[in-house]
Parts: sequence; C-alpha cells; structure tokens
Amino acid sequence: MPLCCRFVSGVLLLSTCGLSPASPWPGGEDAAIDIDGAASNLSGATWNPATETLWVVRQEGQLWEYAYDDPGATFQLVRSVGLPDSVGSDIEACMQINQLAANELYVLDENTGTVSRVVDIGGSPLALRSWNLSTPNSGYVMPGEQGGAGPEAIEFVPDASLLAAGFRFPSGDEFAGSVKGAGGLIFVGHQIEGLLHVFDVNPDVSGDFINHGSFETAADEVAGLHFDRESGLMYIWHNPSNINSLEIWALASEAGVIETVELYNSAMPEGNIEGIAVVGRGGCGRLGAGGEQQVVFLTCDGGAPNLAAYSDFPCAAVGACCVASGCHALSEDACGQLGGLWLGGGASCGGCPPPGCPADLDVDGDIGVEDLLMMLESWGPCV
Repeated sequence: MPLCCRFVSGVLLLSTCGLSPASPWPGGEDAAIDIDGAASNLSGATWNPATETLWVVRQEGQLWEYAYDDPGATFQLVRSVGLPDSVGSDIEACMQINQLAANELYVLDENTGTVSRVVDIGGSPLALRSWNLSTPNSGYVMPGEQGGAGPEAIEFVPDASLLAAGFRFPSGDEFAGSVKGAGGLIFVGHQIEGLLHVFDVNPDVSGDFINHGSFETAADEVAGLHFDRESGLMYIWHNPSNINSLEIWALASEAGVIETVELYNSAMPEGNIEGIAVVGRGGCGRLGAGGEQQVVFLTCDGGAPNLAAYSDFPCAAVGACCVASGCHALSEDACGQLGGLWLGGGASCGGCPPPGCPADLDVDGDIGVEDLLMMLESWGPCV
C-alpha cells in the first residue's frame, strides 16, 4: 500500500494510505434473544464487560438484564426490573459510568432531554440524580424532542480513553480531562441533524453539568451509541427513515472534527433498529463468537427479532499508533485515519520513533537511506 504524506502539529508524517470508509455489514446473521413484553418500543442497550451482562431498556421504563449461558450457547434473562416513574415516560437509551457498579444505570428520556442516575436496581430502583441536558448551558443548547425527533442515544467515555485518542472538544480546544467528577464525558446522539452532543456531568449534583457543543456525524440522525473502552472505538448507529448504517470513530479530533474510521452502509440488518451494544475487544472469540469475531447486539422497535445477537462482527486489533504528538493504542484503521504509523496488533509504544522523528519509517532511531527507500518504493498516488 502506498504511503501518504500528512502534516500533524506542523510535522510531516508519512504513513500508509487508508481506504475510503464504506463497507457492507460484516456481522453475519441475527440470532434472536427471547425478550417478553417488548414487542414494540424496545429502544436502548448497553454491555458491561466487567459483569459480562447486557442491559436492555424499553421506552415505557422496563429494564432487562441478560448473561451468556454456556450450556445453552445463548443469552438468558437474569432479571427484569421496572424503572421509577420519575425518570420519564420515553426512555430511549441507557449506559453505565462505573462498570463495577453493577446495580447502577444512567437512562435518557427523549421527551425532556433528561438523564437520570438510577441506583439499587437489584432492590428498589431509585432515581438518585437527574440532569435536563436540554437546558441552555455555556453558550450551547441541545434540542429537546421536536416533532417526534429528539435525543436518542447516550454513552460515557472515560478521560483516559479520550486523552489516549488525542480528543479535542467540538470547539477545537484541547481536552485536558473532565472537571465535574465523573472521570469522563457523556455523549448524547440526537435525531435532529445527527449531532453528537458532549457533556461534562457532575454525578453527585442534579442539574450540574457543562455543555461542550456537538460534533457532526455521517448521517442526519443518531439512534444508538456504544464505546468500547479496550479498543478506544465509538460505534454510532444511524436509522433515518429505517435506513440503517453503522459509523465507527476513534475519537481523535483536529479543529473540532472527528474522522470516520469505518462506515458500514450496505447489506445492513433491516428494521427500526434503535440501539446497539458491543461485547468489545475483551470478548473477542467468546460468548458465542469464534476466532477474531465479537458479538454485537441490536434492539428493534417493532418487528422481529426485537433483540438480536450478531456473532460474526470482526474484532478490532489494537496496537501502538505512532503520531507526531506521541503514541496511542488504536486499531489499524483508526491509526490510518490519523495519518499515523501502526506497529501491529499488541505492539507497544516502545517501537515508535523518538518524538520529533516521524520520518523514521523503519523505526531504528535514525533517519537514513532505508527510510528514503521505503518512501520512494511507495511513491505515487494514494489509491
């Protein structure tokens, strides 16, 4: 593959050229998961890699938890819980901030744009805190529900993942860490203009948050979000007029723009699919998936199956990505979108050229004839 030249932080960086991101669905066929009482309005899902359980939520406030059953080779219901009425009447998505807190979830109400922190799910569920994120804040406004379109997806990304990715705020300002105590940022996907709104929320004080603006995505609607903390990839499900596509980001941004690593937009699962959860790199080759595959869950609002597992989705191999600003743990595609030099799956940052030496293509600590020959060998148009 030819080399591409790109300036990053004022430094010329040579790397392999990435292909235009557009691919058919790679996840294979669906395997239905039985879910009673959810023939319609099934909306959001989230996967907890610490407990290896799947949470699924219905708009009316019903919550289900599933775990993989090895003897039966399928996902089985662990419990079904009703959420407190105070969280709202149109629950579209759920997420977890602390994945070790197995009985705590954050849920999103589309009608009001309100996020609620629900605790004691295993006992008597209580909405401990809430934030109306559609309230104007810091010069930005996230629209509430308008004509049936509103905030539809939610996900949390830890500070460590954002810093490793080289994330910048939508304004282009450098990200140095969250300040409200959650240890990361909350992303809310919207059905209006397909924007991804970014918030820093205080988990211990209702109504206390910072709105940092929004990013554009590849479509004019966002239905579901999932962030894999091991691969550093954000999965964005689009469903405008029931035309499904899946966009993947590495969360690396320059001047307030995040580039798409991959876009699956043909031969897609059909139906009004509104939620996505991904087992992630830690579950590669497990839980019903083989080899270098992982399980992806999709929820459908009406139609069958309402809840399905796809076990052939490729795992993202993560390794050292060398860029002018340093080294990040990313997949090969994500690294290519940054214009970086990817050292292979599982590779460590110790193999990166010294800072300020991005032209050291053979990574021997010196810019010499071999580096020049590598560049000339790949000289030509990027195709």
